[in-house]
Amino acid sequence: ISLRGQILGLNRSEIKELEPDIIDFAELGLYIDQPMRTYSSGMKARLGFAFAVAIDPEILVVDEALSVGDRAFQKKCIDRIREIMMDENVTVLFVTHTSSTAKEFCSRGIVLDKGTKVFDGTIDDATKYYEENY
Repeated sequence: ISLRGQILGLNRSEIKELEPDIIDFAELGLYIDQPMRTYSSGMKARLGFAFAVAIDPEILVVDEALSVGDRAFQKKCIDRIREIMMDENVTVLFVTHTSSTAKEFCSRGIVLDKGTKVFDGTIDDATKYYEENY
């Protein structure tokens, strides 16, 4: 948490202020004090997501984050994303391969193929295009 905060330019007091919320959201229990090298990929993803949503970002990129953790943690993530999306000053870029999830969160969809935009339109049209072509 400290290292990521420093990389983002936060000072020590800002990091200390965010730390309890990050730890609480990630639900890692006693593992929070263990070295990162001992974390599973799911634990790392939980901590990364918890950090990303704790800092009140201007732009939040959510890349398949909802596939991490158990149902309770997924619901917690969904609720937090919805809360962030209600703030009109935050742009959310939601990356997924699941059309139903995209429709749940998005009004606009962009389909990429090997990094190139191949479709841009309403979420209904984008999911239809994706399902018919991929």
